[in-house]
Amino acid sequence: MLVSSLIGLVAALLGWALLAASCARVGVPERGAELRVQWVLPREFPAQVSLHRLGPEGESPVMRSYERGVEPVLGAAIEDGVLHVELDRAETVAVVLRNPLDRPVRFWVAPHLPVPHAAEPALMIRCLCTGETYEVPAGGTWVRAVQLGIRRRQAVERMTIAHVVTVGDAPVLERTDGH
Repeated sequence: MLVSSLIGLVAALLGWALLAASCARVGVPERGAELRVQWVLPREFPAQVSLHRLGPEGESPVMRSYERGVEPVLGAAIEDGVLHVELDRAETVAVVLRNPLDRPVRFWVAPHLPVPHAAEPALMIRCLCTGETYEVPAGGTWVRAVQLGIRRRQAVERMTIAHVVTVGDAPVLERTDGH
């Protein structure tokens, strides 16, 4: 059931991306660009997701969990997940998940989908969609640093990156190369 829902969601996002790509203008913007990070969450996903600037000390938490009552040092929230980026420069920001439950929440993130798709070669990204299973502690907070940017090559003025978050463990795939 979960797999079929995920497949349906990915298919819908792909259709939307193809439609948007056919209408998109690809070219070098005169100024910087707008990069919007979108989270597609299942209804049963309890954690709240937000994007933040790094803390005042410039600390870059690669990935860290915080127990209930311990707060990470973060910069300002990035409203609506919209970053205004300088071309050819990746920006490091923090993805923050807060778990209100009395039990841990395990999740994984499917590969990101850039829209318009035609601008994908311009995307600079180091993100969550690594095939790993992540865990937010009970009542706690989970933080991961990600890098986002747009290259001048095939740049667009606006790009959205959709991330599909899935509850539970990431699927374990068998190798097909004989190893």
